[in-house]
Amino acid sequence: MQIIERIQNIGLPEKQFVVMGSANLEVKGIRKAKDIDIMVKKDLFDELRKDSSWEYFHKVGRLGDEREGLKRGEVDLYHSVWGREDFDYFFSDLSRIELIDGIYFVSLKNLLEAKSGHWDRGKDRKDAELIKEYLARK
Repeated sequence: MQIIERIQNIGLPEKQFVVMGSANLEVKGIRKAKDIDIMVKKDLFDELRKDSSWEYFHKVGRLGDEREGLKRGEVDLYHSVWGREDFDYFFSDLSRIELIDGIYFVSLKNLLEAKSGHWDRGKDRKDAELIKEYLARK
């Protein structure tokens, strides 16, 4: 199943979510995604938290940033990232998002910034290099 179809099958309301992470790389043909990370509006997050098909989790990152999430299979939903930005952060500057087949994705430029700055895991450094190579070709 293609990444767009996988995202559509989650059944989230239009314009209330932004796809983040490796799904962005798959939609661009850079590399396959293992999971799908999605930022949703806080009120949608709170509503879905009541749905028993979503498993709630809370974790603290390496930098002390706290994240609440919901997990179902290969999909993780968040209402904030890095312990501060929320859904509105992405829509406050349209260069941070990109519309592909009716689905909002975090822009590659914004994802590159996160993977080369905020996140510092080996896989993020590798993804940052792949994004740079992709953008150089465009």
